[in-house]
Amino acid sequence: MFCELGFSQDSIKRLPEVSISPIFKEQNQTNSQSQTISSKQIELLQPEDLGTLLQKTSGTSIKSYGGLGGLKTISIRGLNSQHSTFVQDGFLLQNAQTGQVNLGQMIVDNISEVSLNRIGRQSFLLPVSAYLKGNLITVYNKNNQFENKEFSSSNFKLGIGSFGQYETYLSSKHEKKYFLISSYVKFRRADGDYNFKINNGTLDYKGERLNNDLKDKYGGVTLAYRLKNNAILRTISHFKEVEQGLPGAVIIYNPIANQRLNTNQYTTQIDFTHFHKKLYYRFYSTYSKDKLNYVDPTFLNNSGGINTTYTNDFFNIGVSFQRRFKTITTYGGIETKYNTLSFSNLNSNSPKRSSNFMLLGTNYKIGNFKFDVQVSGQGILESNNKGEKAKDVYRVNPYFSIERVSLKPWKLSINAWFRNSFRMPSFNELYYNNIGNVDLKPESVNQFSLGISMLPFANKLGIEMVVNTFYSEVDNQILALPTKNLFVWSMQNIGKVKNYGAESRVSFSKQIKKDWKFNLSMNYTLQFALDFSNSSSPTYKNQIAYMPKHTGNFDFGISYKSLGFTSSIIRVSKRYSLNENIVSNEVPEFVNIDLGLYLNHKMLKDNNLRVQFMVKNLINESYSYVRYFVMPGRNYLITLSYALQ
Repeated sequence: MFCELGFSQDSIKRLPEVSISPIFKEQNQTNSQSQTISSKQIELLQPEDLGTLLQKTSGTSIKSYGGLGGLKTISIRGLNSQHSTFVQDGFLLQNAQTGQVNLGQMIVDNISEVSLNRIGRQSFLLPVSAYLKGNLITVYNKNNQFENKEFSSSNFKLGIGSFGQYETYLSSKHEKKYFLISSYVKFRRADGDYNFKINNGTLDYKGERLNNDLKDKYGGVTLAYRLKNNAILRTISHFKEVEQGLPGAVIIYNPIANQRLNTNQYTTQIDFTHFHKKLYYRFYSTYSKDKLNYVDPTFLNNSGGINTTYTNDFFNIGVSFQRRFKTITTYGGIETKYNTLSFSNLNSNSPKRSSNFMLLGTNYKIGNFKFDVQVSGQGILESNNKGEKAKDVYRVNPYFSIERVSLKPWKLSINAWFRNSFRMPSFNELYYNNIGNVDLKPESVNQFSLGISMLPFANKLGIEMVVNTFYSEVDNQILALPTKNLFVWSMQNIGKVKNYGAESRVSFSKQIKKDWKFNLSMNYTLQFALDFSNSSSPTYKNQIAYMPKHTGNFDFGISYKSLGFTSSIIRVSKRYSLNENIVSNEVPEFVNIDLGLYLNHKMLKDNNLRVQFMVKNLINESYSYVRYFVMPGRNYLITLSYALQ
């Protein structure tokens, strides 16, 4: 088991404008509550996975438990990962067993854009449930949508790095006027046997990370057909197979770890999108089967160890719509989700969850003001064939935002919003043997935010500046901490947590003459996540475990013709491994520096060869996001990619 730690179309002529696609993004001017990472930035950063990439966004804290393929989760503005919804290519990513998405197993080779949205509805026709949580992360892959041109393309990538790392990626896309087919496959492996140094009081202990190997495979196929009545029918199939060791926390003088975790996931998605005059609607459905096999041969019990398989089935079906008027847009939809979890242990729980969602909202513009109001209803029904079940939950959640836009001369935008949301406890938190508690209440959150964004000298310098302040209250917060390894955890109920702080980011881009280009981006977040549960507790007003007060990121890039250099610096302040903020619980601050050098070479007519060399953790700092889960030291990665059209 692993859990979260601290844890318009009026006529055919308008087709190119909306780029008929199952996935839609609304075009707005810069918004302080939305951050987007483009395909160009992804290419320059060469991130290992989606977790590494999201670390570049302000207000986001990453929890990483090791190197390549290791568990990665995010916390946004002090809210744990279960308060974030992930949508890939217009479909919901879901795991009711853990309540979260492992970002370490989300590859980025086929990603063309990633967006982090905290305000209303920066995208539309997505699953209804995607709009109801505190944060929305949308991942786009252009290979899975029409680009309104006839062409064929292929991409090949090869990477070799430290600690036995090797990866290959191959994708292709063929698009005709009414038909699209694309596919991809990726293979990764790594030994993960990196050296480390860890301080334990007055002792510096050196060792080698063992049982940290990884072997995984990913693949998928997309078929889409554009009908003559302005409709698209699309189906996407994915698979994922992962074999990995679980190194666990570092135990001085006891490096042995034998636990293994195997993951097999198969997903089928289908949707139908139609545009009729100013009405847009979409039917969608997903089925996913996710199997986790956990093996611990050294566990002391009558059967001589643990070998348990967990099977998580997920199915959803829904419809979302949008109707545009002159100054008002109405949107909404309904959705049903169904989750089951079964264990190979016949005596274990067998929980089932049926979730129903309804959403109705409207946004409208009056002069330079934009308003967005929505109300959602949720009903979650629980059952358990082999034991006590959790209570059913029914909630109504409101959302409201107001924005003042285009204040000249700097294209200034000011916005404020309020959201009420909640998240159900995961199956593991409710039913896992010796840990689960069916009496757990859902975490309930009230969020407030005020932000300013501006584009000073936009036409000349390409500068964007954003400042946000935020405040939230979480009732009945559930905290999970790892004990033996990443599969065995302990639970804590904190009660009430207050999060508040500010985040800022600045980006700058400039092209000098024809050949020189400069890019710079910086962000900084100050956040307090404090325990307000019990005034007599020693943890009262203490920072929640693993929540840094200060995080910052600096990225710089310079290129001349086809040659370029990139640098990335991340700083994370000290955290505490427990809610009691004392010296013995401190996790030291760290700075991580990555450097990259790349060369692009045009070949033939439209082909491109790219070679990139990366040095990660340049200063070879010994650091960890989570106490005793040490991260790799200095390491290298060479990638070769070839794009053919």
